[in-house]
Amino acid sequence: MQLTTQRGVHNQGGTRISGLRWWMFGFFVLIMIINYIDRSSLSIAMPLISKELHLGAATTGLILSSFGWTYALMQLPGGWLVDKLKPRRVVSASLLGWGIIEGLTGLANGVASLIGMRMLLGVFEGPVQNGANASLTRWLRTSEHARGSTLVDGGGPLGTAFGGLLVTGLIVWLGTWRLAFAAVGLITVLIGVVAWVFMRDDPATHPLITRKEVEYLEKGEVEDGPEPVVQGSALRYFRFRSPWLLLLAFFGYDAVLYGLLTWAPSYVSEVQHVSFGMTGVWTFVIFGAGFVGELFAGQVADRWIRSGASPNLVLRSLLGFAGLGVAVAIILVNTVTTPAAAILLISLANFFLRWGGLYWAVPARLAAKQHVGRLSGAMNFSGNVAGILTPILVGVIVQATGSFVGVFIMFAVAGVLMAVPSVAIDYSRKL
Repeated sequence: MQLTTQRGVHNQGGTRISGLRWWMFGFFVLIMIINYIDRSSLSIAMPLISKELHLGAATTGLILSSFGWTYALMQLPGGWLVDKLKPRRVVSASLLGWGIIEGLTGLANGVASLIGMRMLLGVFEGPVQNGANASLTRWLRTSEHARGSTLVDGGGPLGTAFGGLLVTGLIVWLGTWRLAFAAVGLITVLIGVVAWVFMRDDPATHPLITRKEVEYLEKGEVEDGPEPVVQGSALRYFRFRSPWLLLLAFFGYDAVLYGLLTWAPSYVSEVQHVSFGMTGVWTFVIFGAGFVGELFAGQVADRWIRSGASPNLVLRSLLGFAGLGVAVAIILVNTVTTPAAAILLISLANFFLRWGGLYWAVPARLAAKQHVGRLSGAMNFSGNVAGILTPILVGVIVQATGSFVGVFIMFAVAGVLMAVPSVAIDYSRKL
């Protein structure tokens, strides 16, 4: 990023917004909320869809996994697109594309068409979080990255939480899941138009930014020191240990994340025998707890680092503790006997899990700015391999055993897998 006071002066006529960078990231939170409403809409409607199409647990798991097939494949080319075309173009086009696909999903009439629509949704959603993460390096100073990354990633659990209420409410109001998908798709397209109007890749060129904020960001660049010039491919980073550990930790994180995202509504509805309307409420509780956890971790990390603590102490402590918290809370679900206790323990696990939003600040700590999008894409690719496998494995386990006991054991193991590599990453220097 190159911020210039001269360009900032050029843009000083008219109304300005103080703290525009946080408005920008608030908008990215909105984008991620819409992202996860669309992504989780099928999971929320799946109890109804499964009955309508007479689907077994294994087939349901395959359908729920299909989004991840193309979403994972888009991470590396998506990161490259963000680095080359810049976030504004990529994010706006993605929103328009996946909004159209979300609306068309309501026309699906069988397994093949549902899988096809979910795969197309994965294609268009693939680059978005990479775009948000790349914008973090342009719009925030290094000392604000943890809050920025968790604020944006926090749109995930918040979107799933509100998606539980919104999609359930639309289905009840409109009388069918098909029209509910069309309504959500239309909202997404409108947000895509707003993204093109509001976003800018270079803060200094935004018509609403103040001179003071441009100078604040410039000062941050000076204090951070000169950006290292890195020659060659982003693959060079994988000569070092930390990027591999990051991929492994994020794999464990996403295994639990996608497991809850895809199967929690069905677990609440079918295992705990909660009504469809109340399933939306409990989904809000589970994923709302994740949003609170994400904000908590971001605030603690930034304040702790600003107090003088080393990034290694802060991030190793928080991410390591988070993984262990997930493992303990989720395994305890197998020991309780009431729906409320089970759902509250899942909510606690999700609270700790979403501390993993801090991972999105790690690529900017390890890589040069021109490679952040690609390293973010590699990280997200690793996680989404877990996102492909987990829904299928859950469906197979449930169909084979008739129980979620084995599922929660698998999630606990994934929590440990999240914790152990996290405490071995060197967060203190660029590679």
